[in-house]
Amino acid sequence: MSTYFNDMEAALSVHLDSLDDTPIAWPNIAYEPSASAVFLRPNLIPAETSQVTLGTTGKDETNAIYQVDVVQPRGAGRSSLPDTIADHFKRGTVLSYNGLNLRVRSVSIGSALLDGAWYFVPVSISVQTYTGART
Repeated sequence: MSTYFNDMEAALSVHLDSLDDTPIAWPNIAYEPSASAVFLRPNLIPAETSQVTLGTTGKDETNAIYQVDVVQPRGAGRSSLPDTIADHFKRGTVLSYNGLNLRVRSVSIGSALLDGAWYFVPVSISVQTYTGART
């Protein structure tokens, strides 16, 4: 059994965790921020997987977006964390986990969103990997 999607997320999460000491609200793990907390909230958004070489054992290309929301209290001003994350995941960075290598294609910062007491700035990290065909 192959674990390509889990390995992609693990490679990205390990790299994010090495960024600094900013708390991270990991997916599907309970997290209760304090009212004054700044924290990160990552989420892997897989895109299409397509066969890119010929034959039944041809390589697959998988693209995905690793979105990291920088979350801070509303009214606290703009953080420099989006740029710090973009620098940490700069274009061309190659990450590895469990034999899978993935490459960062680009990083972009989206428009800020207000939601109740929180201010979110999404950082979208576009990644690409090539894997063997699933057997």
